[in-house]
Amino acid sequence: MNKSLARIHLGLAVFYGLLTALFCLFHLTGDNASGTGVLVFAAIFGTPLALHSAALYGVRTGRLWGRNLSRTLGILLLFALPIGTVLGTFVLMRTRQKDWEHSV
Repeated sequence: MNKSLARIHLGLAVFYGLLTALFCLFHLTGDNASGTGVLVFAAIFGTPLALHSAALYGVRTGRLWGRNLSRTLGILLLFALPIGTVLGTFVLMRTRQKDWEHSV
């Protein structure tokens, strides 16, 4: 298992989970609370949460699709300046062939 890459995906999944919960909570406590607004926030922040959770599972089990999903997420993170660029570069470095541990 690629532990450092798994930690990155776990950290980002927790981060997006907290963002989802906070935005939904703040929206529901506002004056214009609506179920539609909560669904929009859940869709916006829940998608990266689900993707990083899936990548975490794929990395922990050493699956090829986990590597490909990690690479895709790493490329997307490159555009999130400045911290996302550092995380994206790290993800791309940890998904190289020599660093990847395959499942048996």
